[in-house]
Amino acid sequence: MTADQEHPIRLLIVDDEEDLVTFLAHRFRKRGMEVATALAGEDAVELAGRQTFDVALVDLKMPGMDGIQVMEKLRELQPFIEIIMLTGHGSHDSAWEAGRLQAFRYLLKPYDFEELFDLITAATEHRRRHMQEEFDTRLSDLMSSTTSPRDIIEESEKLRREYEQD
Repeated sequence: MTADQEHPIRLLIVDDEEDLVTFLAHRFRKRGMEVATALAGEDAVELAGRQTFDVALVDLKMPGMDGIQVMEKLRELQPFIEIIMLTGHGSHDSAWEAGRLQAFRYLLKPYDFEELFDLITAATEHRRRHMQEEFDTRLSDLMSSTTSPRDIIEESEKLRREYEQD
């Protein structure tokens, strides 16, 4: 079903092609994912300000805010989100920019649904591993810099809440 049976994959689909968004959202929901959709970059950013996502599928070419701008804003709001850039208009420059912003993958349309599903699952697993590593590092730093057991407990609880929110 998903990368973690207890926590379904939280997916954000951002594309100005309404039929495609509806189709993908339906198929991914049938696979057990929690799916939110946005037909414009501005709407995606607003959603990401209210909800946490594991992965965002973001179309590169959209009116208004383009996919690269959406990716930058999503990263500001949710540093651990994994982003898969989708495009029917690929170019060397856009692929380079998506890579610079650490997109999980840059995928040309049309694409195979099963391949996309597997890619979203892999991106979610990568995100969760990355978050766990970051949490472990920060907890280790806390343990080595704090001498009082009470401080360690208080600070580790704050840290745990911070990472559980995401």
